[in-house]
Amino acid sequence: MSSSGEGSDQRRGEMSPEDREALKRRAEAIGKHLEEVQSRKSSSSASSEGDQKRHGAALGQAFRISVELVAGVVVGGFIGWVIDRQLGTKPWLFIVFVMLGFAAGMLNVIRSAQRMQAASEPMQRKAPSVKDKDDEGEA
Repeated sequence: MSSSGEGSDQRRGEMSPEDREALKRRAEAIGKHLEEVQSRKSSSSASSEGDQKRHGAALGQAFRISVELVAGVVVGGFIGWVIDRQLGTKPWLFIVFVMLGFAAGMLNVIRSAQRMQAASEPMQRKAPSVKDKDDEGEA
């Protein structure tokens, strides 16, 4: 059978002084490590805020481009549908105007992309160039 603790110095649920010291040292090490991680996180949070703003701006531009394309198709389809109802030429003018709306939407997307590229060109020119293997002088 198991011993019930008779004749031993330790009772169930109590720690020896050596175990207490080891636990304190471990807790202090964990605390120091946690402080280091928190200080690194706070120093990198300033740069991550800038990243979040750039990602938000890029997401906004993507939504704008997609809405311009969809709006062109919807407006073209609506105009074709209305004219088809009045002239009784279903579905031919609807199809023609959906295609024209798609073309207008694509034209708007291309123009928006060109404007965005022109706005970011000065920043691209300031960026350092990246050397490829041919520039490193491999022999």
